[in-house]
Formats: sequence, C-alpha cells, structure tokens
Amino acid sequence: MILRDATCPAAARLIPVLGLAFCLGCGDAKTAAKTAGGGGQAATTSPKPQAVDGDAEPTTKTSSGKHVRIDADGRKWIGDIPYDVFFDDPLAVVSNAATVPTMSPGGTPPVAPQTPSTPSPTTPAGGVADWKSMISMDQLVDETKRVRNHLTSSLQSQGTYNGNYKELQVDGAVMAAIAGIVAQHPDDVSWKPNARYVKDYGHKLFEASKALGREPYEQSQTSAEGLAAVLSGNLPADAGDPADKPFGEVAHRAGVMKRIEKASEWMRSNIDSETVFKKEKDQILTEATLLAVLGKVVSDPSYESADEDDYKGFAQRLIDGGRDAVTATQEQAYPKFQEAINKITKACADCHANYGNG
Repeated sequence: MILRDATCPAAARLIPVLGLAFCLGCGDAKTAAKTAGGGGQAATTSPKPQAVDGDAEPTTKTSSGKHVRIDADGRKWIGDIPYDVFFDDPLAVVSNAATVPTMSPGGTPPVAPQTPSTPSPTTPAGGVADWKSMISMDQLVDETKRVRNHLTSSLQSQGTYNGNYKELQVDGAVMAAIAGIVAQHPDDVSWKPNARYVKDYGHKLFEASKALGREPYEQSQTSAEGLAAVLSGNLPADAGDPADKPFGEVAHRAGVMKRIEKASEWMRSNIDSETVFKKEKDQILTEATLLAVLGKVVSDPSYESADEDDYKGFAQRLIDGGRDAVTATQEQAYPKFQEAINKITKACADCHANYGNG
C-alpha cells in the first residue's frame, strides 16, 4: 500500500520510494542513485518523461521480477518511479558511519572545525623562539659573567692574548648570541635596551681575534672594552649606530659550535659515574641548558643551510639531546642522562660529517 500526505510533498515522494525499495529487496535491486558530492543525499526526482511517438520503450526485469523500462532518453523507470532514486548498494550506504553535516538554515553546509597546529615548545606562533622555556635570564647573566671574566684574564697582555686568542673568538660569538637571546627574552636585564651594541661588539671581537700579533691583540682589546662598557651601562662614544642584525650575521656559527662542543665534551668526559652525576648537578644543568639554547641559535633561518631538512634534523636532535640531559639531571636519572649524551654525540658527529665544523 502507498500512503500519501497531501500536506507534505517531500514525504509523499519519499514514502512510495521506500515502499518500492522494500519490495525490490536490498540485495537484488541494481540501483543508480547518486549522492551530491558523495555526501549521501539522493538526487531530486525529475518528472516522468513522455515516450516518443512511434518508439517502443524496451523493458527488462530485475532479479525480483520488477519490470524496468528505458525511455527514449535512455533513462530507466520502474513503474512511474525513476530508477535513479535508488542507491546502488543500499547495505553499503546503511553501513557507512560517516557523519553528514547538518544543513544550516541558509542551505550552506557548515565547515568542519580544524584543529589548530600546536607550535613547537621552543618556537611559538610568530616564529620567535620561546627562550624563557629554555633558559632563564639569570642563567644568561651567569654565562655573560663567565665570558667577561675570561676576557679580563685573557687580554692582560699580548702574551695572554696569544695563548687564548682562539677562545676569544668563541667568547665573541657567544656574547653576540646571548645578546640576540636577551633581546627576545621576555625577562629584563639592565643592558637589554642596548643588546644590539653587545651583538656588534661580540661580532667585532670574533673577527679581531683570528690571528696572533700586536694588531689583533689591540683590536680584540678595544672590542672587549666596548663590550664591557655596554654591559655596565655605559655606551662608548664611538659605538656608532649598529643595525640590529639576526643571529646569522653577528654570532658566527663556528664560534657558537665551539661552545656547544665544549659543553658536550665536558659532560661526556667528566660525568662518568652516578656519584659524579649527583655531585655536579648544577654545572651539568648549566652546560646542558647552554648546549640546547645555542643549538636553537644555530637553527635560526639566518644561517646558511638552515633551511635544509638535513640541517634542521641535526639541529633538532642536538636541541632535544640537551633538553633531555637537563630533564634527566633534574630528575637525577643517570641512565637517562647517558642516553641524552649519546644522542648529543651522534647528532654532532652526523652534522659535522655533512656540514663540517662551521
């Protein structure tokens, strides 16, 4: 029996369709309903076309015995119902558990919400590293003091300079890197407004201390004095107006990598037992933190090759190894610390094999 409801045209069309679908049987009816965009909505039924005079409409039978006729336009009909209102495979349609979005009142399907990407723990939205999550301002100040003390002892004379000039290059690169971090760090230090001058003097120190002799010594001494003056809150009269350059233009990678290597070597050579591991907790935290932070510095896009996938991978492994060493030390988990050191060592070896030492 076919029921019709004059007050609901959509229902009047749907009920006979459903009734006939049950008569034909899901497994026997070979159907051809198509869904809009694959979303599962049946096509709108078109009025029955008229047969062309003089043309016989061929008929076939379904496996359930229902006559299917084909009109002059090649369209199939079962009785007065277009063949294409049925699904090709009703059971497959029923078993499809995909959610069909509800239509809004205006007729436009709602857009599925997208899950926002989660920034890296060390690189929040905006591209600037989250330095505070990696190193405190106090730790940056401590490393700055270490560098200043080393500069004082190494530049007392040309002789002391000659014995330490390669380490002075490292000091210059590290101070330029620290100044770049301080400029982006959310916490404050007295010389933060003049961080670009510290970067400039650090870069000059690296360049000046590349050779032996009086001239390099005097140039290094001048750069170190200017650096010390800015850190003390006094801007030298001849400081000029240096541009605020990115890491790659002021913190020479070779010098920064030497400081990373020094931290790695100290931990690998000296922390050789759980007893020493517990005893040297504070120094390990200092070295492991600096290693991770400077690894982040040399991954800055301003460095050559920093956009290459291999380079990025080596840098990230180094950073992760440093952070793992920090975590293991905080937890006093010596086996985890050893694993972190192995990760750092392999990352450095693989990187140097591909990119050299600077």
